[in-house]
Amino acid sequence: MANEENARPTLIRNIRPFSLTLKVRVRVSRIWRPRRFQSDIYDGLHYLLIDEMGDTIHARIDESDYPHIANKMQQGEIYDISVFHTRKDPSKCKVANHEVQLCFNESTKFELVENVVPPIPEYSFHLLEFNELGAQVQQQPLLIDIYGCIKSATPEYQVPIKDTDKMESKLDLIVENLRREDLKIFLWGDAARKFNLDSIQASGSAILALITSLRVTKFRQQIQASTITHSCILINPQIQQTQEYQAEFSKPGDRVKTILPPTKRLTPEQAKQQTTKTVSQLSALDPDVYTEVCCTASIRRFPMHSGWWYKGCSICHKQLKKREDATALSCIDHDTQIPLPWYRLQMTIYDKTNHATVMIMGKEAEQLFGITCANLVNKRFYPTHEIVPEEMEKVIGQTYLFQIKVNSNGELLVTNIFPNHQAPPSSTQAEPNTATPDRLSYQRKRMTEGSSRALFISDFEKRMKSDEQSKNTTTVVSSSTSSFPEKEQYEKKKPTE
Repeated sequence: MANEENARPTLIRNIRPFSLTLKVRVRVSRIWRPRRFQSDIYDGLHYLLIDEMGDTIHARIDESDYPHIANKMQQGEIYDISVFHTRKDPSKCKVANHEVQLCFNESTKFELVENVVPPIPEYSFHLLEFNELGAQVQQQPLLIDIYGCIKSATPEYQVPIKDTDKMESKLDLIVENLRREDLKIFLWGDAARKFNLDSIQASGSAILALITSLRVTKFRQQIQASTITHSCILINPQIQQTQEYQAEFSKPGDRVKTILPPTKRLTPEQAKQQTTKTVSQLSALDPDVYTEVCCTASIRRFPMHSGWWYKGCSICHKQLKKREDATALSCIDHDTQIPLPWYRLQMTIYDKTNHATVMIMGKEAEQLFGITCANLVNKRFYPTHEIVPEEMEKVIGQTYLFQIKVNSNGELLVTNIFPNHQAPPSSTQAEPNTATPDRLSYQRKRMTEGSSRALFISDFEKRMKSDEQSKNTTTVVSSSTSSFPEKEQYEKKKPTE
C-alpha cells in the first residue's frame, strides 16, 4: 500500500482498461449528476478529469456507491486519486476522447493537492466551428461542445416521447457564432428544466453560453444539435474566446429573445380527453367554437387529383415558386433553395356515420406512412400523381385516433395521429377501381422500369437545367436525401435528447 501511495501518477494517455493499481493527479474540470434516459432515476456522479498534458478522461461514481462517499471532489480543484479500477467506456458517443472510464467507489482515495508543478489546465472542451458539424452527422465517436451567443429561446414545453406514453421537457435555443451563423440546439430533460430563462432575460445583456456533450444530427437539410444526459450548460464562462465574443455581441439587439414553442402535441390519454367528434360531425364544426377536436376513424382512400407532394423550402417547408426573372425555384422567405419533397395530400376517412375529407401534411404524413417524402420520391419513379404508392395503400382500411385542427376556412388539418386497435367500421360501398387492366399493367411497367432512376442529383446547376428542359413534360425534382433522427426529437435525433 505504501508503494502505491508513493507511486508516480500515471498520465491519462497511459491508462488502459481493466487496471487496478493506478494513481492519477488530475484537475476536476467538470462535475454533473445525470438521470438515466427517459427516467427519474439518477445515474451516479460523473467527472471530466484533466491532467498536466491536457488530456481528459471520463470518471464516475455508481449510483449504488454515491450515498456512501463522503469526500467527493470539488470542481476546479486538483487531486491525487488512487484505489479505483478502470473499464472500457461503454458509450457510443464519448464525453472524453479516451477509450477508458475510471470507476470510483467508497474505497477510492481523493487527496487534495495544492501548488502543483507543472500546472494543470483549468478546463478542456471539444469545441467545433459550425461549419465543422456536418462531418459529425454520419459518425460521431466524440460528443461536441458549442460556444456562442444565445439569440432566442422558447420557454420549456412538453413533448410526447415516440413509442411511449411519457412526456419530456424540451427547450429550443438559437445560438450564433462570431460570423453571425445560427445553430439550433434542443435542450432535453433536466437541461431544459434547469435552464433559467427568466434570470437570463433579466440580465439585460447578451448571454454567452457553452453547452457541452452535444449530439449532432441533420433534420430536413439543417444541421442541429441536442443535449443528452451528460450535457452541461455554462453561462458566461471565462474561456479563451470570451473577450472576442463579448466585443462582437455588445449591441442591444443581441439580448435573448423569447419565441413561442411549437404547437402543443397531445399524448394518447390527453387526446382521448379532448372533444371527440364523429366523422359526420366534422363537416358541421364552427371554426369560431372548435379549434381542435379528436376523431376515431378509418382511412378510405387518398384522392390524387391534387397530387401528394410538392417542392418545399428545406428550411420552412413553404412551397417553392419560380420567379419571373429567374430559372431557379425560390422561397419567399429564404430566396433560392434546393427543393425538398414535402407531403401534402387529401385523405378520405370514415366511420359508421359518414365520410369526410381531411388534409394531411409533413411530419404527420411521415408518421402515418413510416417514410419521409424525400425518400419515397427517390425510392420509385411515379409517372403521374394519380398513382398511390404502396406505402400509402397499406394504411387504407386502418383505424386511427386523429387529432384534427379546424382552420378558419373550415379545412380539416390532421395535426397528430395515434394508433387505434378497433376493427375498421363496415362499409357497404366498395371502393371503385377506375383503371383498366391494360392501364394497371402499363403503370406497373413504368414503375418497374423507373425504380432504379433517382430523382435527386447532387449537382445544383444540372438540376436546374434539367427542370427547365422538362417543364413541359415530366417534372423532375432535385434535392439531397434528408436523414431524420429517430428520437428525438419526439426529436431528440434531432433530442434526446
